[in-house]
Amino acid sequence: MGFLKNLFLGKTEYTDDDYFDYDAEYEDPDWDRMAGDREPLDLNDANVMEQYVRNCLEQMKAASGEMDRLNKEYDLVTGHLTDLEEVEEIPQVEKAQVVEIAKHIKQLRAEHDTYVLKESTMTDREYKLVESIEDEIVEAIKKLEEEEDYKKKVKADLKRVDKERHAYNYRKRELDQMIENSRGAALITMGAAAVLVVVLFLMNLFFKLNVSIGYYITIAALAVALTYIYVKYTSFVDERARVGNTINELILLENKVKIRYVNNKNLLDYLYMKYDVPDAWTLKDLYERFDKEREAKTRFEKNEVIYQEELARLVRELRKFRVKDPEIWIHQVDAIVDSRDMVEVRHSLIKRRQKLRKQMEYNQNLATEASDAIKAVIEEHPKSAEKIMQLINIYEQSESTDD
Repeated sequence: MGFLKNLFLGKTEYTDDDYFDYDAEYEDPDWDRMAGDREPLDLNDANVMEQYVRNCLEQMKAASGEMDRLNKEYDLVTGHLTDLEEVEEIPQVEKAQVVEIAKHIKQLRAEHDTYVLKESTMTDREYKLVESIEDEIVEAIKKLEEEEDYKKKVKADLKRVDKERHAYNYRKRELDQMIENSRGAALITMGAAAVLVVVLFLMNLFFKLNVSIGYYITIAALAVALTYIYVKYTSFVDERARVGNTINELILLENKVKIRYVNNKNLLDYLYMKYDVPDAWTLKDLYERFDKEREAKTRFEKNEVIYQEELARLVRELRKFRVKDPEIWIHQVDAIVDSRDMVEVRHSLIKRRQKLRKQMEYNQNLATEASDAIKAVIEEHPKSAEKIMQLINIYEQSESTDD
């Protein structure tokens, strides 16, 4: 029937509230202003009324819980402000001592931050490595330096012996060539003498010349030449023998030096592996950095002990002057040292307290409005008063259970 009735009634008229332009740009409403507004409801419906009352009770409960939290925070901020006033009213002599402690804490904290934030000169692995061999590291560095120095000397000896051996080998090849040349020279000399004798014989035979003097000269020259060649040949042979002996001695010496070199190299390889370093310089550098790092670490640990002692001392001093929460001043030593920082702390606490008051006022108004709304419902709908009171009792019981 409703559908048919609407057909006969004609076109339905829509108001501005019923129309929504989907193409228009959406503007976010002022939720802060509208948060406390209540949309009107038809409370003649029993179910709607019950939901409305429950909603009001939920608001009251939420506001109550928020008020408890805000009251605690408000008391805490107020306590901080009271402590601040107590600190400012500490007598001059005692105040000077408190300021001195605060300055020392500030200094120790700066040193702490410097140590923590500075880039370490060595890794944890390097530090632990040096720490594990600390008792023997000085001797290890000395041993490595000695062995590396010895290695340089052995290598120098090897190079020198090798050069000498090559030089003697070269001289031996020269002497071998000279000996061969001496043999050749002897043969050539004897051949030339033989040719000369034949020529002299032919001259005597065909030309009837007296060649006796030629024979004597030829024989004498041959004897002198062969004697000279023999002397040189003998000296070459003797020198080659000496060179050969020297070469053998050099080979034996080189073999000995090679054995020393191999033993030295094997020892160095083992020491490098043992100390996990490529050379003595690296181990020495690690030890120097470890020494500085350990000194800084020791100083840091001592500072940390003094730092904790100074913090406890500051707390004890502040407790003497009715400061209820002296531990908070551990994080506000700047305010104790500098009055400008104290003003900033005071200003911050006052702003926090004002903000808390505003929140407390809002929740108080919210609870009051919800309570007034329930009273209004009871007044307007007295028949539902009993049902509403039952809901109130249920929420009171649940609230007491939560507590």
